[in-house]
Amino acid sequence: MRILLFITLTLCSYYSKAQERFLIQETDSIRLFETYLSNNSKANVFPYLYNKGLIYVSNNKTKYHHLYYSNLQSKPQKITIDSRFRFGSVSLFNNEIYFTGISKKMDKRGYYNFAIYKGNFKNFKISKVKKLPFCNNNFSYSDPFISPDGNQLVLVSNERELVHIIEFVRNKNNEWVQKSVVFISHPNFDIFNPTIFDKNTIYFSSNIFDGKINEINYIVNERGEIEVERAYREEGDFNIYKIIRINGKWGIPQKANKFNSEFDELGVLFNAKKSGYLTSFRFNSTDNIYYFELK
Repeated sequence: MRILLFITLTLCSYYSKAQERFLIQETDSIRLFETYLSNNSKANVFPYLYNKGLIYVSNNKTKYHHLYYSNLQSKPQKITIDSRFRFGSVSLFNNEIYFTGISKKMDKRGYYNFAIYKGNFKNFKISKVKKLPFCNNNFSYSDPFISPDGNQLVLVSNERELVHIIEFVRNKNNEWVQKSVVFISHPNFDIFNPTIFDKNTIYFSSNIFDGKINEINYIVNERGEIEVERAYREEGDFNIYKIIRINGKWGIPQKANKFNSEFDELGVLFNAKKSGYLTSFRFNSTDNIYYFELK
């Protein structure tokens, strides 16, 4: 009886832990596992590692997106956040939290753009919220990601009228200063959720697609010649891309095909060199967060 009871308890314990690691897909390069979130809810996106769990965004069973913390073993906890928060990833370093919110002031066209806000994170509440000073009201800034050492920050902006990724570094005065433009996208394509793998490697999600041209805008230059100003291409699915800096210069993004499928992939977050979390639409017709292990 004692042996049977011991075996039963051991199996129950194993099954409880295995719920987070239930294998659902395997290829030559990657294994994908269910998580507590994908098993118990829908519409979960943009995770960030925090306190042996994840902080993430979800509109599961609600009309609006909210911020939650999950230890990946029990019911998630809702995080109290500033009303300016709308959507997108958040990022933390110590008690600093960075998130995307709506700017209080309109731009010159009469629109409210996105901006990056910094707050104090304590007891699952966010206070002392301030907009980062480099945010210009005439442009949008979103999807902040801070490195584990707190000295590198990447985000998405349209400062140059094209969506692109910008890198900032923290100076001795604890201020963020721009270091580089990592990548400028083609017209009409989006970039989501850039994440820092190391100081010279960034992953991001984009619907960049070399499809057929749907529309072309022309201009007349100073010499009276007609030039192509912009070509609008057919959009594709969202895929994970990887970009590497070599000798101080960012290269051309390459598809990280081990993460990609025929469905939208909205972001990848590493917790170790060959493991982490993938936000994907490939199962159950909803976005969700899955655990991965690279081979």
